[in-house]
Amino acid sequence: MNERSRVDTTSAEDKSIGFDYQYYYFLNELLNLKIGQTAGYEVLDDVHIEQADGKTLLVQLKHTVQTNAQGDPINLTKLDADLWKSISNWCKVIVDPADGRAAVADQLAFLRNTSFLLASNKSGNARNSFLSSIDEFSSGTKSHAGFISDIHALKAKAKDETIRGYIDDLLNLDPGVSEAFLRNLSFGLGLDEIIARCKASILEKQIHPTRVDDVFHAVDSKLRANSFATVKAGGKISFSFDQFNVEYRRDFDKARSAGFVIRELTPALPANLSDQTFIKQLVDIDDIAADDVEILMKLTTMRLNFRDNVEQWIQDGDITQTDVDYLEQEAETHWENAFSEHYPGRRPPPDKAAGTIAARGVVKELRKVKLPLATQELPIRMSNGGFYELSDWPVLGWLHNWKDRYN
Repeated sequence: MNERSRVDTTSAEDKSIGFDYQYYYFLNELLNLKIGQTAGYEVLDDVHIEQADGKTLLVQLKHTVQTNAQGDPINLTKLDADLWKSISNWCKVIVDPADGRAAVADQLAFLRNTSFLLASNKSGNARNSFLSSIDEFSSGTKSHAGFISDIHALKAKAKDETIRGYIDDLLNLDPGVSEAFLRNLSFGLGLDEIIARCKASILEKQIHPTRVDDVFHAVDSKLRANSFATVKAGGKISFSFDQFNVEYRRDFDKARSAGFVIRELTPALPANLSDQTFIKQLVDIDDIAADDVEILMKLTTMRLNFRDNVEQWIQDGDITQTDVDYLEQEAETHWENAFSEHYPGRRPPPDKAAGTIAARGVVKELRKVKLPLATQELPIRMSNGGFYELSDWPVLGWLHNWKDRYN
């Protein structure tokens, strides 16, 4: 059976991606704001841009998950519901008496400062007679009367009463208002891969290609959280250039800094946490309990975050293997100093209890050390992860006989 079930056709996935499409379009507009501009999300329209000269662009966003035989988003058709619903909505805004625009003069005044954009991942095509007709009108090769005649002919072909009603909203405008509206109407079609567009906008702000994802995830995460809090508090999601610059500039500055970015990664943890050598070393000195899963996960995450960040920094060219070698040498020197202090003369302890106390003393000291990497000093959590990584190989240990026990 090839037909989609009713549950499928009304599922949340299509609506969800449509909302995400609107949100990321808005994010991209924020990333491209100029001085004096303001962008709003679901305030005056799906998205709106207020220009420095007082003019406003209203944007309707339409997304489709339907694809053609080539796997591309389907075309926008001449009787497309997305097309005509958007036009209908704008026509109703233009003549809205609640906003003081019952009179033609007020409608024309509104249009002198308002333009309209339909943006979609659907594509335009030469067979769309509506788009062809409005292109001819915009270029001056077709009169307004000629365009309206085309719309009457289009309505005659429409079988869907809802679509016919949408078309009537355009046809019922005062001719002068209709002409002014159409001159301010534009289309942004084929706008797919909206997240890639956001990342391209970040790249254009002199962000190194290896840092683009860091900025994107930081800004995206913060904007989503801020938007939720704003709406929950009854506010509107709107940012001026200055507001966006103040709230999000730090995320760009961090990526432009000479140092490297420490990423909070979510590494895949080993199936058996207690089998790790560094965990065995800590359990054997009673620093942690073998059945304390929470602490095993925490320490393992610190170790893997250190390892994975270092690998990524090398791959991105932020550091070299020589930098890593120097860090390891420094770590071993700190370890040697602590080991010699707690095992005077490197002699074995008199008994097991004394050995455990000495070993825990070494660990305690090293957990206070901030390791150097290239031009930066790693924070404590990352440095601790470095010592855990080295003790997992193991190239250092805590008990006096650690080499015999774990190698």
